Amino acid sequence: MARGKKVFSEEDKILIKRKLKDECMAFWISQGYKETSIGAFCKKIEISTGTFYNFYSSKEELFFEVLYDVQNTIYGNFMKRIEQCPEKSGFETAILELYYEYESKPFLYDVKTIDFTSFYSKLSEEMKEKLIFDSSDLFRTAIQRANLKLKVSEKLAFSTFTVLLSSITSKDVVSQNCDHFAAFQFMTKQLVASIFE
Repeated sequence: MARGKKVFSEEDKILIKRKLKDECMAFWISQGYKETSIGAFCKKIEISTGTFYNFYSSKEELFFEVLYDVQNTIYGNFMKRIEQCPEKSGFETAILELYYEYESKPFLYDVKTIDFTSFYSKLSEEMKEKLIFDSSDLFRTAIQRANLKLKVSEKLAFSTFTVLLSSITSKDVVSQNCDHFAAFQFMTKQLVASIFE
C-alpha cells in the first residue's frame, strides 16, 4: 500500500516551523550557514527532508526568514524598552540590550565573512531589499520617543552610537584581561550623558 503525503494540523505546522527557525539560529551561531545542511535540521527536529520542503523552498529561505525575524524583533524590543522608560536611563538600557543581542548572534554583525557573503549572494533581490534597514531612522525615532534633546548634531550622535555598537566586532581580539562588556557599559553611560541634555 502506497503511503500518502502526511497532513499536518495548523498547530503542527506552527510547531515545526518554530523548531526549524530555532535550530537554524542555533546552527548559524555554532557552525555557520555554509556548514549547515537541510539534513542536519531535519535530523535534529526529527522530520523528513520532504517535510522541510513543505515549509521552505531552500536552506537560504529559512536562513533569510530567521535573519529578518531576528532583526525585526531586536529593533522592536529596542523601541519597547525606550517607550517603557522614556528618558536617558531607558535609552542607555536599550543600547545595552542591543549589545547582548548582537553579541549572542554574530551573524547579525559579521557580514563581511565568507560564510555571510555566501549566504547573501544566494538571496533574491527582493529578499536583499527586505533586509535593508535604516538605522538612522530608528535612532531618530528612539530619541523622539525617549523625549531626549541632543547637545550635539544628530549626525555626530548617530555616528558615535554606530561606532560604539560596531566595537562588538572587536570583542574577541582585545586583550584577554579586558572586560569588553564593562567597557561598553562605561562608554554607553558616558556617551548618553554627553550627547543628550
